[in-house]
Amino acid sequence: MNFHQNEYENNRGGKNVRLEQYTQPFASSFYKKYLEDITGLSSFFHYEWNQKAFNKRIQEADFSKHKRTELAEVITSFMSKYGISAKSKQHIDELKNNGIVVIGGQQAGILSGPLYSIHKAISVIALAKQQREIQGVPVIPVFWIAGEDHDIDEINHVYIERSRTLQKLVYPEKSRIKKIASESTFDLRLMDGYLDEIFKSLPETFYTKSLKFKVMELLENNLTYTSFFTALMNELFQEEGLLLLDAAYEPLRKLESDFFQLQILHSAEIAKVVFEHEGEMEREGFGTPIQAKESAAHLFYIEEGERFLLERVNDRFIYEAKGISFTLDEMMVIAREHPERLSNNVVTRPIMQEMVFPVLSFIAGPGEIAYWGTLKTAFELFDMKMPVLMPRISISIVNAKTQSLLEKLSFTIEDVWDGSLQDAKLNYINNNRNEEIPRLVEEIKEDLIEKYEKLEKLLMNDGLKLSPLVQKNLLNHEKQLKFIHNAIEDTFLSKLDATINRYDRISMNLVPNGGLQERTFTPIQLLNEYGPSLIQKLLEVPYEFNGKHHVIYL
Repeated sequence: MNFHQNEYENNRGGKNVRLEQYTQPFASSFYKKYLEDITGLSSFFHYEWNQKAFNKRIQEADFSKHKRTELAEVITSFMSKYGISAKSKQHIDELKNNGIVVIGGQQAGILSGPLYSIHKAISVIALAKQQREIQGVPVIPVFWIAGEDHDIDEINHVYIERSRTLQKLVYPEKSRIKKIASESTFDLRLMDGYLDEIFKSLPETFYTKSLKFKVMELLENNLTYTSFFTALMNELFQEEGLLLLDAAYEPLRKLESDFFQLQILHSAEIAKVVFEHEGEMEREGFGTPIQAKESAAHLFYIEEGERFLLERVNDRFIYEAKGISFTLDEMMVIAREHPERLSNNVVTRPIMQEMVFPVLSFIAGPGEIAYWGTLKTAFELFDMKMPVLMPRISISIVNAKTQSLLEKLSFTIEDVWDGSLQDAKLNYINNNRNEEIPRLVEEIKEDLIEKYEKLEKLLMNDGLKLSPLVQKNLLNHEKQLKFIHNAIEDTFLSKLDATINRYDRISMNLVPNGGLQERTFTPIQLLNEYGPSLIQKLLEVPYEFNGKHHVIYL
């Protein structure tokens, strides 16, 4: 695994912070190929992800075609509820004129959802700053929120620590219909209780009370998934001028009206080329990330907050289970007069993004890069090229306690990722186990079975029909043996608990639930530990856009 390290001085207190970079752990084959050999994927993307690609993109993209004034007005309107900082206002003004954007986005998870939502925002901001300096033109950070998503089960939970494990805590309100996130409303009493449970799971620190107060304050006027998410993201990043926009915001839908009409007119062609291109991806051994169908319309119809994925059948756009059916002309009328009733899917959303924004680069996670790989020919249908797809910065944060434990046990972070730490924990347990004890318990069980079989045969020979009673009695003995075995095991493990806990604390921090920290933790755990300056600390890290995984020792 490739690795390099450097230290930099944090501006807040002059503390040296260590930054290490590693080859991406847990990467899929396609993502690994994208990071290490993008030239080998030229049939799937228009650009590589390097400075030469950015320069080329600026030279050949037509950034004059966008509805800049209308877009600036839509963003201003959307963000006004949450507060527009001076930096955000500057960015909106620049976008209205000749600015171009670095853009990324995410679903509206509770408390921002997984940490990689924050990492995406940091990536957008860092790359926009870098390219503004290099290109000498305004490059603006934009974060879109997938408020049109209706799979609430993906965003209605966080993970909290209970009994030394991370457990999913789901917002308790259930809805029989799956409304889009921007229209899914919280019950304030239930959400108060839910957030209270999250905060009770955190260790009490100097920052806990003020953090909880701020979160509750943000909730008060933001009782949908999207609104609560937006309020928190704006709170964290407004001083950086990060522009926020909900994909389901009705004024944005009106701006998109002409583009929906284009997508409807070309829906059959879009479906055909995406289906064929994904087939090429599958033949090259990379699977089918979106499982495209030739009959897909790649658009949703929204009715009373519910979203229905349309198919094309006999020249109609239908959702059979709900009895929804439109002709091409009827779809065009909807796009012209009620665009808020339409929504993009995984195929048409990137195309819509390119039509709406002057995009220099899209910040993409591993899954996004895979599905964008199916879209090259779909972009070409509209005489467009995909922007430069920059892999988002991925981060693990190692706190002082975890650093100390790694040093005490003589492990590296790579040992944690590759399973060596877990193997060492099991070896430690087994090396301290007296194997005679479980062996003797097993012998007692086997002896009992043998003796009961003899008893059963004798009873049968004497015509005494007591087999059910014998079996029941044997089962009781087996249960008692299992009980004593478990009691022995629990007592044995408790004897080793102090050392086992060291292994578990490292795993909990660095590979929670067997994956990267950024996929499970929300920022709330880290904000509780490091305080409100955490985001600024993370923004000061000298990141490199090199596809490596960044490990930050705070």
